[in-house]
Amino acid sequence: MWLAMSEEAVIKSDVLVIGGGVAGLSAALYIARQNLKVVVVAADIGGQLSYASVIENYPGFESSSGLSLVLKIQQQAQGFGAEIIIDEVMLLEKRGDVFIAKTKKGLVIESIAIVAACGKAPRKLGLANEDLFVGRGLSYCVICDAPLYKGKAVALVSFGEKGVENIELLAPLAKEVYYIVPYQKDLSIEHAKRFANVKIFEGYKVVAIHGDRKLEKVVVDRDGEKVELSVDALFVEMGFETRIDFLKPFVDLNERGEVIVNNLGETKTAGLFAAGDLASNTPYKQAVIAAASGVIAALSAINYVNNVKGLKKRIGVDWEKKVKKVERRFRL
Repeated sequence: MWLAMSEEAVIKSDVLVIGGGVAGLSAALYIARQNLKVVVVAADIGGQLSYASVIENYPGFESSSGLSLVLKIQQQAQGFGAEIIIDEVMLLEKRGDVFIAKTKKGLVIESIAIVAACGKAPRKLGLANEDLFVGRGLSYCVICDAPLYKGKAVALVSFGEKGVENIELLAPLAKEVYYIVPYQKDLSIEHAKRFANVKIFEGYKVVAIHGDRKLEKVVVDRDGEKVELSVDALFVEMGFETRIDFLKPFVDLNERGEVIVNNLGETKTAGLFAAGDLASNTPYKQAVIAAASGVIAALSAINYVNNVKGLKKRIGVDWEKKVKKVERRFRL
């Protein structure tokens, strides 16, 4: 149900970008450079990259934290006039050529095109103090952070094929791996037994994590039997989940819950594009690929908006020099 809103509360834009990760902010940067009005609505800035302590494989950066990298892209986008609002899109409608989005805080945003780049959020343990240890020994990305704990004792919560992949990455690096598998007789257990430095906790769940300035102990439980593990890091790889109910009437999803797009980032709904880990055309979940996916969707959205406006201008490259705007908009 739509809430009654005053005319002043409606924000009009050419393109609404949903998501504040590397894909969404890269899209906003390209759209803003074409002098289109772009509004970014995001629950947070950084997305999944916020969980990456160190990134050493993003071209042009010898080393950067995930959040620092995204903040640089945010500053670029804002420098060209992108407006960023910390909020969440809850409802979406399309009336003719105009999309109407309603946010959790009650804003109404009208746009000609949408780039959905809201990504996937890692499934968490559900512990009260979990967020306190993110980047301080708690990681949701083995491939990102495993090299930081070479020769250390680590714990891994995972299962299935993902568990097999993560054991393959961690076991050769870590001194000791405590493999916590929530399900008994999981297919990954037999594989984990091949490694002498992997101790398996089959059917256990993490019930508590402790530490002073960083994570130091993990408490696991199975049927009331608690075990305390001293570790340098805890990796949680329980898969990802999307929160895109508002998009579902306008898109098709594949078996992995990703939005199906073509090579231009187009969905089945005209004017609606998807990018980043949310989209089906990004099989490798890496920052540089998500950024490229966002740019592809952005260029497609730019051309769509120009076409709706009756302009003959079509963007294929974005090499020209632009004068940055001073004004920066960032709403909480």
